[in-house]
Amino acid sequence: MKKTLVAVAALMVATGAMAEATITGVMEAAVAKTSTGTSFGSGTNGGSEFTLGVSEDLGNGLKAFGQTTVINTASNPDVAYTGVASTAGSSSATNTATGGTFGSYQNWIGLSGDFGSVKLGSQWSNTFLTSITGDVMGRAALTNQLFGGAQGQIANSVNYTSPSMSGLTVNYQKALDTTVAAEQYSSYSVGYSNGSFNAGFASGSLGTGTKTRENILAANYNFGIATLYVGTRTTTASNTASTSGTSYGVSVPFGATTVSVGMGNASSNISNYQAMLNYDFSKKTRVYIHTANGTTAANPVTSQVGIRHNF
Repeated sequence: MKKTLVAVAALMVATGAMAEATITGVMEAAVAKTSTGTSFGSGTNGGSEFTLGVSEDLGNGLKAFGQTTVINTASNPDVAYTGVASTAGSSSATNTATGGTFGSYQNWIGLSGDFGSVKLGSQWSNTFLTSITGDVMGRAALTNQLFGGAQGQIANSVNYTSPSMSGLTVNYQKALDTTVAAEQYSSYSVGYSNGSFNAGFASGSLGTGTKTRENILAANYNFGIATLYVGTRTTTASNTASTSGTSYGVSVPFGATTVSVGMGNASSNISNYQAMLNYDFSKKTRVYIHTANGTTAANPVTSQVGIRHNF
């Protein structure tokens, strides 16, 4: 075995192979309680998923890279390998098809170099990525924002990112397939990062003719003892009256424990309040307690306890 590994390594050096593949992901499950009852789910704080990443050094500062992410879309993580939920006292062969589906997103490939980077495929929108900067909950399945990044995933799109210029980066994204309404999308963003301070502005439009436009402004600052978050958004649909919203949050670390609280509101007098406690057993494994007090069905009153492991 040792001789075989040495031979493979020597062959890679001799042929100049500089390609690599990585597998990363997260496993998560939580027990959640709402006004309608108690449930056991896998996607309460981002969900269980895995990502296959690839990269290759092409020389002269040029690199090819890409990724695809697969997520478990079942609400119940008790899923057999056949893709259906298991039933007590039965084998997987006799289970009924009540869950266990998988979906993929973030399917893109690109090139990077001194010019910046270009990515082609299904990828996050610039408005969504910018909104993360102002969200204390990180814009996973848990968020204190009632706005921002409505077009989260843009399929069949090209995205250009400029090189960092003293912490400043510029992005432009365009959907290539305009035959589907949800893909008639274009956006740009400007981001700035300098140590403890991060900020960004993004503007995206959807549709043809009279477009729906969304503007996002977000920032956070790490004071050491706490990190403050703020975000604002304005949406104008078909040149009609605009709607707006704001969010605020603060995250405070206490050793292995981090306490985060946030609130969001919209011009339609909708608001929600959230709090989360994370305890890190290690750099990869944590447990969390989360509570939310919303005013709509889309933002219900919820309490949950979960465990999350990154790999």
